[in-house]
Parts: sequence; C-alpha cells; structure tokens
Amino acid sequence: MTSSSQPAAVSSPWNSPTAPLNLAAYVTWVAIAAGPLLDLVDTRLQPDARTLVGVAGLIAQLLLFLRRAMTDLQGDEARVRRLVLLQAVAALLAVWGLPRSGSMAVLLILVSAQSFAAFPTRRALLLTLAINLLLAVLLIAEWGLASALPALLSYAGFQAFAALTTTYARRAEQARDAIRAVNAELLATRQLLLESARGEERLALSRELHDVAGHKLTALKLQLRMLALAASPEQRDALKDCARLSDELLADVRCVVDTLRQHDGIDLHAALQALAPALPRPLVRFALAADARVSRLDQAQALLRVAQEALTNALRHAACGAVLIRLDRDDGGVVLSVDDDGRATSAPIEGNGLRGMRERLAALGGALAITVKPEGGLRLEARLPVSR
Repeated sequence: MTSSSQPAAVSSPWNSPTAPLNLAAYVTWVAIAAGPLLDLVDTRLQPDARTLVGVAGLIAQLLLFLRRAMTDLQGDEARVRRLVLLQAVAALLAVWGLPRSGSMAVLLILVSAQSFAAFPTRRALLLTLAINLLLAVLLIAEWGLASALPALLSYAGFQAFAALTTTYARRAEQARDAIRAVNAELLATRQLLLESARGEERLALSRELHDVAGHKLTALKLQLRMLALAASPEQRDALKDCARLSDELLADVRCVVDTLRQHDGIDLHAALQALAPALPRPLVRFALAADARVSRLDQAQALLRVAQEALTNALRHAACGAVLIRLDRDDGGVVLSVDDDGRATSAPIEGNGLRGMRERLAALGGALAITVKPEGGLRLEARLPVSR
C-alpha cells in the first residue's frame, strides 16, 4: 500500500484568521474600540446598563468575528452565515449602547463585507438594507435626522466599497479554484495517458520477449541437441555447456516476461494523487494498493472521473476535515472508495454528477454505492470488474 496526502478546501477571501482581509478588520476594530474602552477604564464613560450593553456588543462582535474565521476555514457555510447574522446583532447593540461614539457603525461595514462573502449577492443586499434601516432608526433617534443623514450616507458608501471589494476578492478566489481544478484534472489525465503508454510498452516488450526471443532460444536448444548426437565425446561436453546456458537464458527470459505481466495494466496512483488541490483544508489522504490496476484506458478514466467528482462534492458540501481515497483489488475487480468525516446523516440527493458516475460505471459493468457512516460522513464506493 502507498499513502500520500495533500490538503484541499473551498476558498474564501475570509477563510483564515490571518487572511489579509481579517487582519485589516482587526486593525479597524482596535481603532474603533480603543476610545470607548479607555474612556470606560478612566471613568470618563459612566458604566451604566446601556453602556455595558454597548461594550458587550463591541466585544461580542470581535469574538464572533474570530469564530466566523475559524468556521469559514472548516467550510461550514450554514454556521458562517449564522455567525455573520449574530455579528450584525452585536454591532447594532454596540451602536445603541455607545451612541456618543459615532465610529461604532463602522462595525456594520465589516458585517456587510462578510455578508457578501457568506451569502448569495441578493440575500447579502437584503441583509445590508435591513442593517442600514435599523442603523437609521438608532441614529435618527439619538442624533436627529439632520445629523444622522450625512453619517448614514457615508456609511452606505463605505459599505458599498467593502461589498465590492469582497465580491471581487471572492470571484478571484473562485476563478483561482476553477483554474486549479482544471490544472489538477489535466495533470491527472496526463499521468493516466503516460501510465497507459508505459503499460502498452510493457505489454509489447513482454510479447516480443516471449514470442521472438523465447522461440529462437527454443530452436537453439533443439539444434544443440541434434549436434550433440553426432558430436565427438570432446565436443559433447562443450555442447552440453551451451545447452545449459541456453536453458538458463530461456528461464531468465520467462522470468522477465512474468515480471512484466505482473505489472501489466494501468497504474492509477499518480493520476489519483494529482487530483488533490493544494489548499489548507480538508486533508486528502490516499491508501492505494499496488496491485489495484485496470487493463483498459476507459476503465482507468471511469475510476479517475468518479474520484474527481467525489472529491469535488466532499470539498463543496461535506464541511469535512479529512478525505480518504482508497483503491483496492478483490476477486471481482477494482474497488475505489472515497470517505469523508463530514456531518452528513443521510444520503445526498443525486444530481447530474452522481448520475454521471453511475452511468459511466454501468457502461463498463460496474456499480456505485453511497452510504452514510455511523460516525457521520459519507462513503462513496465504485466497483469495476477488471479482466486481465
């Protein structure tokens, strides 16, 4: 068995606590929070109930932001969206509890930027509109319409800038991931074609050794036997040595042919390992049996496409930390399985990808099975009969 690992994950411009956008957000939060917190420590700000609620909202927004960064790294989209909504609530509490600090509303700009990374564009727009309506109510009640209107317009402009920045960053990440996926597919296909060519060369070489060299060595042995019958006693010893050497050479040729035949077929190891993109999460591991080979290129392509689709589905939908790709051989043929440690509790609704897997395998006499593991996560298993 061979094993290897490469990391992979779905990208986001906010998907790490140390991502550039997150680092900028930390600096912004410190700049916003420094004034009220120092005023509270120096008692220039009275610690009444409303102020404490505002400070609690300010601190909660940072903690939720950090938690969202870690969750985004895990690929759990539903939890990321809940954390963004909770940040909006915490930021609004900070605006209400610390009204004299007009900079509290900047927290909502951070929330708006995250929403365009976490939600579809239309839902992010609706969320930003709802946040701004609530912000308008709070600021108008506190400052009056004349003073609140310029601030609201400036906040809306900054939100639009942040939303566009996040949107373009997200599209750049998606384009990069698409290019990486295409590159991985091309590398895997190239490895498959190279291995197929090497397999054909091994097969041709074994046939040539067996049919040509083996045939001529057998003819040589017969000629040596005929010569030995008519040879003198002195010549017979030399002919016996020649016959022995020809026997040994023929045995060596047969051994080489057997060795080439043992490695007959297409090796999928390099092609499968080329599918794993180099991203932080989840970790992709391999357990590939040395004798798990297929005899034809269409069989190898079918298993490769199944592994690619299964890996893509795990990265997009499973919110998992690790994926194991296993390739084994049994009496019936080759078995390819893809296991993830996600939280799936039921089999997925089959779309075009899974249906395409089944059709591709069925055309070659194979089958596809999808099961939910007791500890959570999915196992996809493809079986393909292989004849030598």
